[in-house]
Amino acid sequence: MDKKANLRSRNLQSFEFGKIKRSQIKFADYNPRIIDESNQKKLIKAIRENGLIEPLVWNKRTGVLVGGHQRLTAADKIYRKKDYEVPVAIIDVDEKTEKKLNVQLNNPSMQGDWDLDELAKLSDDVSFEDMGFNKADIDFMFDGELDFYSKEKEELQPSKKETPYDDEVEDEKDKLASLAEFNKKKADFRHKDKDTTIINFYTKVVFPSNEAKEEFYKKASIPANEEFITFDQLKRYFAN
Repeated sequence: MDKKANLRSRNLQSFEFGKIKRSQIKFADYNPRIIDESNQKKLIKAIRENGLIEPLVWNKRTGVLVGGHQRLTAADKIYRKKDYEVPVAIIDVDEKTEKKLNVQLNNPSMQGDWDLDELAKLSDDVSFEDMGFNKADIDFMFDGELDFYSKEKEELQPSKKETPYDDEVEDEKDKLASLAEFNKKKADFRHKDKDTTIINFYTKVVFPSNEAKEEFYKKASIPANEEFITFDQLKRYFAN
């Protein structure tokens, strides 16, 4: 029986749908896909608004994620350290097939191209921003001949409920929570060892922008590459 006949003779679906715990999923350490910070934030926003609208692909034979690394990373940002349920298309393949599928599922040449006329028409109903594009994307695809911004407003305003710094603040909270847990363990140990010192006399500052940070460092005469500053350096800012 040839390959075409073999395909027709079996069910087109070669996966099982299910839900598994996040803790059961391992990232593929060979995954060649990457995403920059700005696009990851757009993905996080989309998942917060709509959830996961298609399952991730998971190989039960190895426990490795085959398709959906960026979406799972975004979901991790939303759920933080909680163990949550993930909808998955479950496959059972060997490692070589797993790696082949990992690339095929994300290969742009296997997913077609944009019909720019139809895409432009869609922007009348759905903004390019909501589609996940930025101005650079649109300028590149349409050679600068199409306006990225909607006709109703000339510039995009950040959401009142969510600022670009929310994720950074949450990341810092996670770090501080981990440190607090570490200090608690040290505090418990201090009851046994009175010479143990607990270091918790510091705070974190999140600047609204890199420019604000540079201005602060300049006024306080702090080297631009300094990651930690002292109280005396902080006092110099207010003295000036």
